[in-house]
Amino acid sequence: MREYDMIRILAQGFTRSGDQANGLFTCDAELVSIGGQTWAMTMDEFSPEEDVFLGDDPVRLGRNLAVGTLADLYAAGARPQFYMHSIALPPVGAELFGNGLVEGVRQVLEEAGCFLCGGDLATAETWRYCGVGLGPVGRRAVTRILPVEPQALWVTGTLGDANIAAVRRVETPLFELRAVEADFIRDNATGCIDTSGGFMDGIWLLSELNPGLRFFIDLAAIPYAPEVLAVASAMGIPPEAALIGGAGEYELLFALPSSAASLDIDAVKVGEAVPGDAGLVFLRDGQEVPVSSMPPCPRSFVDREQYIRKVLEAAGALHG
Repeated sequence: MREYDMIRILAQGFTRSGDQANGLFTCDAELVSIGGQTWAMTMDEFSPEEDVFLGDDPVRLGRNLAVGTLADLYAAGARPQFYMHSIALPPVGAELFGNGLVEGVRQVLEEAGCFLCGGDLATAETWRYCGVGLGPVGRRAVTRILPVEPQALWVTGTLGDANIAAVRRVETPLFELRAVEADFIRDNATGCIDTSGGFMDGIWLLSELNPGLRFFIDLAAIPYAPEVLAVASAMGIPPEAALIGGAGEYELLFALPSSAASLDIDAVKVGEAVPGDAGLVFLRDGQEVPVSSMPPCPRSFVDREQYIRKVLEAAGALHG
């Protein structure tokens, strides 16, 4: 079963408070009114089996886990303020590994100006991690719902390196904490989503949530991470597979009302959304390639190789 279908089923029957400001899927974080102020809150669980976070450096892992958790708050227009986590560690080498992991988390929280409020510790065969982040929203929250008017689509950083690392079974790249870019997005963006499930997952969900807009993505404008094109060529696979796979790099995909050629942050314009028939279209050498179905969901496949084949099929359709 696809992740979004499972979430809908699990959410059924729960009464929502009048202090909850967003609907299901409409924001990266839950928006809640507390004491007359809007707060964003998020919770993410990670495991090596599901998230394919590979490598032997626990500090690097801790940084990636914290960045992955805080990305939801940044995408919602919130400033991270409080943090909690639950850590499950294997019994062998737990102290050394755990100390390194926590050091990586500490570094990110310090950079974000966010404070740890405690958590829980458990034992498991492999590590598991659950991060909880909370932060106040400024004058407005940033959601995934865009105004029905022309929008320019931008993304921070570079894309695809986490998927390339996952398929090669090599160390997961170090994720960037997008605090500076988040400040700009908070003040200027009309909408935002992170790429925690890969670029295609993010842009597909934006198109689904905004039926009054037609989304166009220019494949020539995609800011691939430096190694993606070389590795894809060496492996004989379409580079678009690095956009479709579910291993995300936790960049911020956001919309602006203007079509400025450049910004004073680490971000690249990758497309636009214009009023019209709903849908997602990729532009390849000036030709339109409509996308009619969401990217393959890793949770729907027991067999990893079958999932990879489905990703490559979808990438081949984009690549031509």
